[in-house]
Amino acid sequence: MTISKKRIAFIILTIIFIFTPSLAKSEEPSLAYSFLKFSAGIITGALIHEGAHALVAGATDTQMSWKIGTYNQPIGFTEEAKSKDKGMAVYSAGLLSQIIGAELILQADKIDKNDSFIRGLMAWNVLNAVFYTLDYWVFKITNKGNGNNYQGDLKGLEHYSNESLAQGFAISIAAIATYQGYRFLKTQTWAPDWLKSNSYNLSFAPLPYGGFIFSYQIRF
Repeated sequence: MTISKKRIAFIILTIIFIFTPSLAKSEEPSLAYSFLKFSAGIITGALIHEGAHALVAGATDTQMSWKIGTYNQPIGFTEEAKSKDKGMAVYSAGLLSQIIGAELILQADKIDKNDSFIRGLMAWNVLNAVFYTLDYWVFKITNKGNGNNYQGDLKGLEHYSNESLAQGFAISIAAIATYQGYRFLKTQTWAPDWLKSNSYNLSFAPLPYGGFIFSYQIRF
């Protein structure tokens, strides 16, 4: 089954329109309703991820073919990139959209971080990024490569660049997503006081000569 780019974009916009949470406060939702909103957040995150691939493919004039139930995941694509740069752009777009989306949520004060939809969206943005990199390094279920045959975002990136660049990209994505997950947990009403406290703080910063550094600060 092949899915057109227009249909994917329509599905994404429809789900966002239906499930985007209101900024106004309302009565405490039921557990079932919260679960549905959480699930909708995950689905929206997944569709935005795939939509980012389609958007970049359209911008770079890259032919794509979408199929359901392939490459050991619900939806996957094949492409015919006309250059290495275009191939790299297409394959990196999905994970980059998650990092950018998560950061926008964290930076926007008006977004209710405890809304079930936002929790689901952030769960996707953080956990999918981390598990995707683990799959690339360890499990190799989605990310596989053998000569000119490859599948998965990181293996696709490796195919159009090299292993060192793909490894660096994977490490950066995993580190940033982990840090974003930590920051998001600090906003949750159910988070323990020691996590919310500013006495303990995890920070992340790029280095001027390349790479990045994690630091853990304890105030006393």
